[in-house]
Amino acid sequence: MLEEGRALEVVGISAFDERVYRGVLTSPGITVQELVRRSGESAGRIQSSLSRLRAKGLVSRLWGRSPRWTATNPGAAIRSLVRGMQGELDRLTDTADELEATFRTVGQGAEEGGQLEVLAGPEEQARWYVRLQQEAKEEVLTFDRPPYVLDYHNPLQTGLLRSGVRYRTIYVPEAFDHAGALDEVGSLIKAGEEARVLPELPFKMAIVDRWRAVMPLQMDPPLTRGVLITGSTMVMALVELFERMWREALPVRPELWRELGDPSSPEPETTDPGPPAPDLDPETGPLSPAAGSPGTTAGALSPPAGALNPPARSPGSPADALNPAAGALNPPATALSPPANALGLEDRRLLALLAAGLKDDAIARQLGTSPRTLRRRLRHLLDELNAETRFQAGAQASRRGLV
Repeated sequence: MLEEGRALEVVGISAFDERVYRGVLTSPGITVQELVRRSGESAGRIQSSLSRLRAKGLVSRLWGRSPRWTATNPGAAIRSLVRGMQGELDRLTDTADELEATFRTVGQGAEEGGQLEVLAGPEEQARWYVRLQQEAKEEVLTFDRPPYVLDYHNPLQTGLLRSGVRYRTIYVPEAFDHAGALDEVGSLIKAGEEARVLPELPFKMAIVDRWRAVMPLQMDPPLTRGVLITGSTMVMALVELFERMWREALPVRPELWRELGDPSSPEPETTDPGPPAPDLDPETGPLSPAAGSPGTTAGALSPPAGALNPPARSPGSPADALNPAAGALNPPATALSPPANALGLEDRRLLALLAAGLKDDAIARQLGTSPRTLRRRLRHLLDELNAETRFQAGAQASRRGLV
């Protein structure tokens, strides 16, 4: 009886032919009559099988008056079959690309209102995300939140930033949870990415040149289905949603994420009651107005040198004491938020991480402290800022120019 086999079906060898092949492989020089005896099949069927195996290079017929058969080297023969199949698959892939190009050209010409294409599986979504970036000419807008279909590192982005493509990304705190995420985001910001953070995002997406968007159809892992949207009012609506949430988001400040004591980011002097240190200048923050600008909170908390002791004025309502428009550029000592130059580097780093929305454990790891110690420091800062939540404290600190 011949040994059963189905392993070679993928290269076009039927189960019966594989059984005959295994019989020849284990008995070099075997005759057709012996194969008939072992298999119980007819001589004609065995002979046809040997002819097919010979055509594929798996067996050869020995010289002699009595027909005998032997197997060729299995590794070389099967690898040759695989290479032949790979060539056929490559040609099939090229044909698929040509047909896809025709499909997209016809589809876009027939529907001026745009088109939608369902993407099946995370691999297809990842492929389109990479492809859209490669085709980007001006701008990439992204909602960044878990779950992910690709590794967090995006090697395309740095090169595209250098070539002049603008990247704007809104993160959620969970995007910073895994190891190396803060360093990765910091390097992208250094390369030119504009990054902001919100406590939550409704979904994840990427919009390229305000013309194409890719996004999953559900947010529960695994991301089994997605959608590619091209040139439609839906893309315009997604761009408008991004712009609204961008205005609400807070800037990410990686310059305050470095290790304490890092000589590249020394702690500024805190004894001088003059203007804020350079890295605390409210003018450097996207959401912080220029110091001293009339009618701004940042101007009230960061007055220019010489304005810390305004001239005496007639008493007014308690609200007037904090109203820069009323001439009081220096808030009273009872204000709930500390002045920026009263915060040390450690507290400013903590506030920057709060503004990024990181969770307690992630902040503790970044600062190199215990969660218990961190909670005590958080409680103190929340009281100082009159904030109810961590993100609210970071938001207030950012908008007041404290980080």
